[in-house]
Amino acid sequence: MMPYVTRGWFLKGSKPIVKTTYCKGRISIFGALSGDELSAQMTEERCDNKTYLQFLKSLLRKFGKILVVVDGASYHFEKEHVQRFYEEKKDVLKVIQLPAYSPELNPIEQSWKKVKKWLAISLWATKEEFEMRICEALNNTNFMTELYDYYLP
Repeated sequence: MMPYVTRGWFLKGSKPIVKTTYCKGRISIFGALSGDELSAQMTEERCDNKTYLQFLKSLLRKFGKILVVVDGASYHFEKEHVQRFYEEKKDVLKVIQLPAYSPELNPIEQSWKKVKKWLAISLWATKEEFEMRICEALNNTNFMTELYDYYLP
């Protein structure tokens, strides 16, 4: 995992070195906000239509009926599987696409921003510790964006 270092204090002219246990591992996270919780699914796979559909199905099992706000990621609109799933589930699934390059309109992006900022000052030595830190953040209500207040003027 590449460390997420945002800034630091160093002596002027020094060449700081951040020691890490870098590996080429991957952790992808799908997330959804409801009125009172942040639902997330971590995977070591790439985000694609298969992993996205798994996440949508888990949300439908949990909530029954959902409204999904999506960005422009290509797997959100893959024709063969995702579009067909949207059509089959149109009675319990409503999808709204945000305009391109507008993360400020997506409340989950504000939650991710808080989580990344916290991870930047957290220490971990192994991938397992990193996953634990992510789980801590995802279960912490301080990182949740208030969904209903988000769209109010």
